[in-house]
Amino acid sequence: MDAPRMNHPLEAAGADESSTIVASNDDKRTVEESGELDEEDADANAVEMAARMQWRLDALPGRPHESEPFTVFRVTGPMRDRNRHLYEPQVVSIGPFHRGTARLRAMEEHKWRYLRDLLARSSGGGAATLASYTRAAQALEPRARRHYAEPTDYLSARDFAEMLLLDGCFIIEFFLKGKDRAAEALIDAAWVIQSVCNDLFLLENQLPFFVLEHFYGLATGVLGGDDLVIGLLANYITIETPQELATAKPPDGEIHHLLHLYYHWFLPTEDATLTGDNNREAEDKAYKEWMAKPMDERVPWLLPSASELQDAGITFRAKKSPRSLVDVTFCARDGVMEIPAVESYTNRVLFANLLAYEQSRGRWALQRLMSYVTLMASVARDGRRDVDIMQRAGVFVKGDEETATFYAHLAVLLGGTTEARGPAHDNCYTDLFRDVREHCGRSWNRHRAVLAHDYFSNPWTSMSAAAAVLLLVLTVVQTVYTVLPYYDSW
Repeated sequence: MDAPRMNHPLEAAGADESSTIVASNDDKRTVEESGELDEEDADANAVEMAARMQWRLDALPGRPHESEPFTVFRVTGPMRDRNRHLYEPQVVSIGPFHRGTARLRAMEEHKWRYLRDLLARSSGGGAATLASYTRAAQALEPRARRHYAEPTDYLSARDFAEMLLLDGCFIIEFFLKGKDRAAEALIDAAWVIQSVCNDLFLLENQLPFFVLEHFYGLATGVLGGDDLVIGLLANYITIETPQELATAKPPDGEIHHLLHLYYHWFLPTEDATLTGDNNREAEDKAYKEWMAKPMDERVPWLLPSASELQDAGITFRAKKSPRSLVDVTFCARDGVMEIPAVESYTNRVLFANLLAYEQSRGRWALQRLMSYVTLMASVARDGRRDVDIMQRAGVFVKGDEETATFYAHLAVLLGGTTEARGPAHDNCYTDLFRDVREHCGRSWNRHRAVLAHDYFSNPWTSMSAAAAVLLLVLTVVQTVYTVLPYYDSW
C-alpha cells in the first residue's frame, strides 16, 4: 500500500498563492458585476475598451456616411433554400466566395494552363510579362476587395491578388479561345462549356469588371472596355438574349460584372425612365409617384389566372416586335393583353441569377424581371386550361405545362408562392394591374365574355344563337302585325 504523498512546502506556498489570485479575481469580478469599481479603474477600463474598438473602426474601408460599392453578393434567404444548385458553381469558382471548394479543385489546374496560354499571346509585337500581370493584380486588389458584400479578410493581400490574376485571366482566355475557335478539350466538350458558361454568370461567382478590362488590355494591347464588350463578350452573351449582336452596346455608366452586362442585354432599357442602376433621381421620382397614388392602388395585387381573365372578357395575344421580354401591354378599350411569345424559355440557372442580381440593386430600383415572372406565374397558375389559352394566343409556343411550371418555380424563388404579394412601388406593371382590375370589375365585360364563350365559341353554337335570334325577331314581328289590326279598329 502506497504511503500518502506529502506536499512540498513550495507547492503548498504556490497553491496558497494561486488560491489567493483566484480569490482576488473572483472578488474583482464580483466588484465589476456589482458596479462598485472605483472611478479611476472604471475610467481605465473605458479607455482601454475605446482604444480596442477604435482600432477596429480605423480598419474599416471608406469614410463615414459613404456607401460601400458592393456589387457581388451571396444569395440568401428563401431564394437559396432547396435551390443551392442554382447559385453555387458546379465546375469553376470565380472570386473569393467559393474559392477552395473541394469539388471545384479540378478546374484550378486549368486556370494555370489558361494563364500560360494568355501570356503566350503577343501584344503589340511583344508578350506581356507575368510581372506586368502581377503588378496589375496587386494594384487592383484593394479596390476589388471592396466590391464584395461579405468580409474577405481570410485572404491575405497576396492571395487575393493571385486569385484576381488566375480567375481574371481564365475568363479572358476562355472567351478568346472561343472566338478563335481553337482546338481545346475544355471548349469542345459541350457539357463542359455549358457548365462553365453557367458558372461565369452566377451572382456569387463574379469578378469586378474593371479587373477583366485591365487584364484584357494587357493581353491584347487594346485599352478601354468597349472593345472587350463589343469585340469579345457580345459574341457569346447575346446568343440567349433578346438583344441582337448588331445593336449590342455597353450600358451607360460602370459595368459591375459579367452578370450585370448579361442583365443589360437580356432586358434592354426601354425608355429614359428605366435607366437601371444608380439613378437616384429616377428612383426618387418613381417612389414619389407611387406614394401619391390612393392606398388601393399602392397595395400590390396579382393578376387572376388566364382562364379567369378570359371569363372577364380579356383576350390574350402574342405581341409583335416586342422591345424586350417584359414588354407586356393591356388595352383597356378592347380588353386585349399582349405578351411577348415565349419560344424557348431561358436557362433556369441564368434566369434565377438574373432575378437575384435585380433584387441586389437597391430597394427602389424598378424590378422588371421580378414583375414579369410574377405576372406570368399568376396568369398560368391554374394548370392545363391556362396553358391552352396561352398556347392558342401564341404566347406559349411549346404549349406544355413545363413552361408554366418554370415560371411557378421562379416565383417561389422570389420568396413565396404565386399567392404571395410583393412590393408595388418597384413593379413595372402597377398601372397595367390597375387597368385590368377595373376592366374585370365591369359587369358588362363579364356578361359579354360569357355570351361570346357560351354562344359564339364555335360555328355550331354561333349558328344556333343566330337561329334563336332570328326566331325571336320573327316572333316579335308576328306579334306586332297581330296586334296592329286590333288598334286600327279603334
